[in-house]
Amino acid sequence: MNILFLFHYYNRDFKPFKSLTELPFEEAKQILLQQKADGKFRHPNIDVFLQKRYDRDRKLRKMFLARGGNPQRTVPIYMMLGEHKQWASAYENPAVIKIPLTEFDPLTVSFTYGDSFAILDPALFGEEEYWNQVYFADEIIKIIDRYGFPPYVEYDFKRGIYPTDKHINHHLKYVEAHIWSNAVLDRYCK
Repeated sequence: MNILFLFHYYNRDFKPFKSLTELPFEEAKQILLQQKADGKFRHPNIDVFLQKRYDRDRKLRKMFLARGGNPQRTVPIYMMLGEHKQWASAYENPAVIKIPLTEFDPLTVSFTYGDSFAILDPALFGEEEYWNQVYFADEIIKIIDRYGFPPYVEYDFKRGIYPTDKHINHHLKYVEAHIWSNAVLDRYCK
């Protein structure tokens, strides 16, 4: 059996496993305003972007609870099932942590088949079963067996390369993992 890994991309200059939505809204906004001033954040409306992030995290938690998950964090730490090197382009000094999925308590990890910004956006819903759904590890493996991994999309945040057919957040891109406990993450912070 293949061992599956979760990947977390982050800026080496900062600690891994941090979430903007752990912060109060105004503090998170100040961070993004500084990044925008430094040319590292391009969204035209920081308030709208942040509100979507906070709303998405609340919705993911609520959905996971409804499925019988045991989230111990109020917001998830995002990882990806399998390597997705393009995500490193989001950071000036990128680093990655790779953790075997088997190290996590299955009740503390949820998955979406694709980026949750796309999967939870009603305007994008298709006929496939994975729209607006969160899964446990064994379930997401069955979805991948049926559909394969989400289609490859060419993008590079640093070089400003984005898909031309639709907004980057409307592409599925990868299988997203949401870590709802610090138990394993704390071991990898050292």
